[in-house]
Amino acid sequence: MHELIFHTLPVILAVLSFWSNTERKLLLINLGLCLTIGTLLGVQEAWGGVLVMTVAGMSTSYRLITHKLVSGRLTLGLIVLMSAMIGMINQYTGNTGMLEILPLLTFIFYRYGELHCREGGLRLCMVAGSGIFTVYALINHTWGVAITESLFAASNLWFYLQLRRRVRHAAI
Repeated sequence: MHELIFHTLPVILAVLSFWSNTERKLLLINLGLCLTIGTLLGVQEAWGGVLVMTVAGMSTSYRLITHKLVSGRLTLGLIVLMSAMIGMINQYTGNTGMLEILPLLTFIFYRYGELHCREGGLRLCMVAGSGIFTVYALINHTWGVAITESLFAASNLWFYLQLRRRVRHAAI
């Protein structure tokens, strides 16, 4: 029963993302996803995934608390450092196949968007990251995650297109 709840909460948050019409709401939904997916991974004793979700939650929290973007060089440095940490965990756990690169690419897109981009870039990075992770979840037959990520990608794409439309109409 507990596992069903842990699988359902991320899907509920992904549905709620369709009401995340501001950058702050988007980041709050993303933080909620980090917490719920991290908890689910902890229950499943997938400690590498828990570490990734913890780091992701920390970068989301940084953006929510400070409302500041990080310089390009610092963003690159942090992404390399965090990616190396994930690589070490993957090496330690024996998950070194080509398939494990997909979550790493997702992580890179999400962190770049969170740390360095304003709302439009953030949403575009989340669309790319969620799209990649949806493919990973489908390959691994993790249907709850696939549904969550595809809904999250769709909502971010919708709001990205709305943002572009507003910018285009404001320029006219």
